[in-house]
Amino acid sequence: MRTRLLLVAALAVAVASAGVLAHHGGNLYDTTKPVMLKGTITKFEWGTPHNQIFFDATSDKGEKQSWVGSTEPAPVMLERGWTRRSLGPGDAVTVYIFAAKNGATVGNIQRIVKADGTELTASGGGARAGGEGAAAPARP
Repeated sequence: MRTRLLLVAALAVAVASAGVLAHHGGNLYDTTKPVMLKGTITKFEWGTPHNQIFFDATSDKGEKQSWVGSTEPAPVMLERGWTRRSLGPGDAVTVYIFAAKNGATVGNIQRIVKADGTELTASGGGARAGGEGAAAPARP
C-alpha cells in the first residue's frame, strides 16, 4: 500500500512539473520579428505571473482584431519604469508584439509607444522593431 501511495505522489509531482514547463514554452511565439500594431487599450491587468494587456487593432484587411499581450511580472516591470497606471482603457498605442506562430491574436509584448511618444519597454529579447528587419504590418 505504501509503495502505491508513493507512486501516486510521484506521478502527481511529474504531472504538475510538466504543466509549469509547458507554461513557459519558448517556441509559441516568433521572437525573430515583432509585429507592429496600432490600436487602443481596452484593459490593463497589473499582476503576477504576468501583466496582461488587452487591445484592439485593425488588420491590413480593415478588420477589428482583439489582441492579448503579456509582459514579465509586475515587479520586473516596475524596474523597467512601468506602474499599474502606465496604460488605461482608451489609450492610443503602437504595440510591438512577438505574435503567436499559429496566427492567434496573442503574444509577448516587446514594447509599447503611447500617442505622446512615451515608450514602455517590456522585453529585452528578440529583434528590435523599427530597425533592420523591422516589424511586419498587422496580420490578417
